[in-house]
Amino acid sequence: MVKVKINGKNYNVKEMAFAEYTKMEEQGFSILDAFRKKQMTLIAMGFVCAVVGCDRDEAEHLITQHVLGGGNIIEITNAFADAVAESDFFQKMLGMTQYEQETQKKATKSKKEVEEVAEEE
Repeated sequence: MVKVKINGKNYNVKEMAFAEYTKMEEQGFSILDAFRKKQMTLIAMGFVCAVVGCDRDEAEHLITQHVLGGGNIIEITNAFADAVAESDFFQKMLGMTQYEQETQKKATKSKKEVEEVAEEE
């Protein structure tokens, strides 16, 4: 199970499926387009909406407070990448091939290792 910390609060991310996909798209953007264009701030906002169960305005506020409190959007987008890696539905909807899935997992793992080293210092 994927976990994400947003603005000091820990959330368990259930497997992402159709309901989470539609929740993200209800916020006024295409998750497919955002993913293809690598619009990570939109993806982070939509992901927060799905995880927290809130609307766009509240998600933007939570992310703003998260960043002002010392967090960063990469933590949220990494959690999204992990959630996608665990979701056959999202992988198929986003048109990810097996190679892209493996590359995404490796990139996420590398980012986590860098973050862990930074925390140790």
